[in-house]
Amino acid sequence: MRAVTDLAFDALDYRADQTFAPARYRYVGDERHGWAVQRDGAELLRLGPGYRLLRVRECGVCSTDLARHRLPFPLPQLIGHEVLAVDERGRRYVVEINASCHARGLKDGCAFCRAGLPTHCPRRITLGIHDLPGGFGPWILAPIAACLPVPVNVPDAAAVLIEPFAAALHGVRMVDPKSGERIAVLGPRRLGMLAVAALAGVRANMRARGEDFAVAAVVRDPALLPLAAKFGATEGRLLGDGVADASFDVVVDTTGNPDGLLTALRLARREVHLKSTHGQPAGGLRHLTEMVVDELGLAAFPANEPPAGAADWDRLCTGRRPRVAWLAKSRPPTWLLARADVRCGEPAELAAQFAADQAGLPRADVAVADGAAGVDAAVRPRAGSEEPLVRPRGLVLLHPQTVTADAPLLDAVARRGLRLSTSRCGDFAPALALLASDQELARIGDRLVTHRFRGEQLAEAFATARSRGCIKAVVAQEPR
Repeated sequence: MRAVTDLAFDALDYRADQTFAPARYRYVGDERHGWAVQRDGAELLRLGPGYRLLRVRECGVCSTDLARHRLPFPLPQLIGHEVLAVDERGRRYVVEINASCHARGLKDGCAFCRAGLPTHCPRRITLGIHDLPGGFGPWILAPIAACLPVPVNVPDAAAVLIEPFAAALHGVRMVDPKSGERIAVLGPRRLGMLAVAALAGVRANMRARGEDFAVAAVVRDPALLPLAAKFGATEGRLLGDGVADASFDVVVDTTGNPDGLLTALRLARREVHLKSTHGQPAGGLRHLTEMVVDELGLAAFPANEPPAGAADWDRLCTGRRPRVAWLAKSRPPTWLLARADVRCGEPAELAAQFAADQAGLPRADVAVADGAAGVDAAVRPRAGSEEPLVRPRGLVLLHPQTVTADAPLLDAVARRGLRLSTSRCGDFAPALALLASDQELARIGDRLVTHRFRGEQLAEAFATARSRGCIKAVVAQEPR
């Protein structure tokens, strides 16, 4: 006989006016057959099989939570995604936030999950961000394969930070620091301090091989410099205190502020890596947050034909010609036509063409644009749709004739040869392994979490998290 769970609980929804309101939730179902989720007596959503019920122990407050009202997903919602939870036996789990085909264990998974890109599954909903109720309530429905057990030597204070730490480590691996470089983290507070810690961990491994690079913390508040040093920064710099233009090879922008990008562009020589998802226009682009969500890169289109294997798009394609969406006004060069599947047209029309392709991912690998409107169209080609023209972790390249007026980001890329890379969610498994292997690193929670609140204190937690005196706030649903 089927055992159905019927659980009701009270929680606080986040609303578009940045306030919280009480709501009554009810979860009815089981892992095998799926769940019905109700809010205040009305059906909110139906979840298919592949979700398990967990009780929330703690949930961190991050910059994405604070900017949730600016993201393109419906409100009100029970938010929160940095979750430490326990099962019916008290075993601890951290939960990867994307409810993808892979995370739910579905055999008929999508092309993105089959290609090893489950965090970009178009069927996914996202814990505490997109539809799926999150961790600022006492219970969550978590995708079965997204629940990772916490090693016994990783304390709760570090485990609740695994989502942002994994994201930071993923970003560091994408930056790929080189020996002798100076890598700066701009605005190290919540995510930024974890980026410093991840860089320090990578640096330690490189030093064991006889290589090294510098890790700089660049801050406005001098009180953050001692903390950054504890997290592994080799140097600390105050903005406006002799920090010259192009001082660093790479700048990782974790400010959560549109103005932070402008500072990062000024300070970087090789690359700016963007982690901020603030939901606001920045650098002359409307869809910069969406670029981070899709992990898209921005670089200059080569003025001359690159050698075989040296082009940016070569790393994106195996076994077939790269797909290029040509959005620039000028005609594609002959050498590109010989090496790639190049399609010209309006962005929405091209998106429909690539979506109909049966082989590989239903996206372009690369888009070539010559202005801010083209870049934005490559990211979100169709009004009302969150589907990009370019594949996850793909590239938008700027034509040499790019118009850069009123777009400082495009100017830095097209005129100075700077690169923009982006990243968001990271793999929890290596992040957990790194914490479990390094007792000093496992103290990150003790160093980073400055404020703790109870579940009914969400409004106070958010107000405090926005203050300069707070580094990291955590909300506890279950007594420790």
